[in-house]
Amino acid sequence: MPKKIVFLHGVGNGDEELHWLAGLNRGLASAGAAELDASAVISPDYSVLLNAIVSKYKHPPITYKVKDDRLDRRAFVRRQARIERLLEKSGFATGFGLRRLPDAVVAPIQKAGVHSAQLKQVHNYMKSEGLRAAVLTQILKSLPDTGEIVLIGHSLGSIIAIDLLDHLPEGLHVSRFITIGSPGSVQIIHDKHERILKRFPYARVDDWTNFFAPADFVTAGRGLASVFPGAQDFRIKITPSPSNKIAHNAEQYLAHRAVGMLVADALNPPVDVPARGTELALRINDVESGALLTLSYGFRVASKIGKKDVATRYEDTLKVLGDEFVDAVRQRLPEGSDLPAEVEVLVRGKVPRPPQHFALDEAIRHVVPLSFSNVIQPYEIEIGSAQVNAIEDFFVDLGFTSGIGRKVRDAVTDVQKVLTENGGFPAGRLAIAAAGLALIAAGPIGIAAMGTAAGAAAITSGLAAFGPGGMVGGLALLSGLASTGAMVTTAAGTLKGAGGPAVSDPATLAIQVASSHALKLAGEQPDPNLWSMLTTADAIISGHMNKLCEFSDPKSPQLVQLNQTREVIGRLMTFANDNGLGFKAVE
Repeated sequence: MPKKIVFLHGVGNGDEELHWLAGLNRGLASAGAAELDASAVISPDYSVLLNAIVSKYKHPPITYKVKDDRLDRRAFVRRQARIERLLEKSGFATGFGLRRLPDAVVAPIQKAGVHSAQLKQVHNYMKSEGLRAAVLTQILKSLPDTGEIVLIGHSLGSIIAIDLLDHLPEGLHVSRFITIGSPGSVQIIHDKHERILKRFPYARVDDWTNFFAPADFVTAGRGLASVFPGAQDFRIKITPSPSNKIAHNAEQYLAHRAVGMLVADALNPPVDVPARGTELALRINDVESGALLTLSYGFRVASKIGKKDVATRYEDTLKVLGDEFVDAVRQRLPEGSDLPAEVEVLVRGKVPRPPQHFALDEAIRHVVPLSFSNVIQPYEIEIGSAQVNAIEDFFVDLGFTSGIGRKVRDAVTDVQKVLTENGGFPAGRLAIAAAGLALIAAGPIGIAAMGTAAGAAAITSGLAAFGPGGMVGGLALLSGLASTGAMVTTAAGTLKGAGGPAVSDPATLAIQVASSHALKLAGEQPDPNLWSMLTTADAIISGHMNKLCEFSDPKSPQLVQLNQTREVIGRLMTFANDNGLGFKAVE
């Protein structure tokens, strides 16, 4: 049975002429999709009830009774992420709700607007349990008991559609939920009324997209996500016309290309075609290879998380990032070409196998930066020591012995202890497992040194060593597998000991020291430039402190941060010297 479009109208006479469908067909046509006829839609008319006084009416039962839908919720988030990528890529809509006016300005306008035709019936619907029950019952009579629908609600119809979700027949699934011109964020309609949809039915609804126009006063230029956590807001431009000065008409919303594209995508969802092995299949590039390495390491980290529910959440997060990565690779490839075989594994829901072509020194230079990173950026999950405990098994995955993996793990652990000992960086600030490569995200990663041209030049050159965005942009604020993959690839090249620009932040230096320490423990040549790098960093920080302390307060934030940074660099220098990585190693 083909999917039906179910449209719930707003105020007025119910649109018997199906003007809304004419608008939707224009939107579908602009998206390159076929138009629909009246037989493909269900448009219940409940307009006569909206002005009626319904004091008592039996409410339809709540049919969504799933007790534990955590996994369904995570799957819902993955589908929402796909919608976001689809719309953002098209350029037809802008993501996330936009609060164009503060509450103090909007509230009086909305309160006065309750008496307008558009909001008065919304207010009546919310305050009358009898009316709500009668309208929902009327709509349910026109719906099938089983199958899939695309549910669209406009204005008041969006409120009714939200209210309807947990009353739908148990065999009926909403493959796409779209709200347009919704007044659901208008706080005045919720005041003193029973809130609708207390629990979102994640197992029943595949995704929820809310479109609003800044010029639409009914929405007050606001989305729904702040009121309904299941909603994902997108702003579209609708130009008022002489016949529709408030840019609120359903026909205008549905004629928008972004709405048409989303409806077309729901009616004819894309199908992943397995790789055909033709000459059009391309190889992954270095950044994508780094991203796959990161993803493989992430799944190994998940296997070391003790709490099952946390491990499952961590794995689900990796799957979301994997979806984004596959989509990014598709955008790079020429039209008609197959996904690279390494990426196509992700489409089949499999864990990518890490490459086994690394020499030992290359493997160490790739894995050590990963062990200091949060591979699920921008998400944060506390996973204890799993980040480091994964190193041993991951080296086995890379084709080496577990003994080599233990040596690298011990090297990373040794350097982490140096960073946190004697109150250097509080554990909460280090937060390697939760805050990623921003080892000191709340503290000084060369932040204070940016106050002067010399300090900025030194810091900037250090950041540049780690690719686009540098340490602050490329490490502390990394987001997504592609960025992490770029970091890993660039960091591995930087750690080869060929020299480079001066670096003065302890995060970079800690990775350098840990890599050299791991190389030495594994019988490989450590970085001969490490000692010079550490002494140069100490000189940069000390010089800047000497300049500031002449005039700044002794306990000024900059001096406190710089002093803390210099202490950590000093401890790294002591560690390097004690472990044969210091001046004697240079000789």
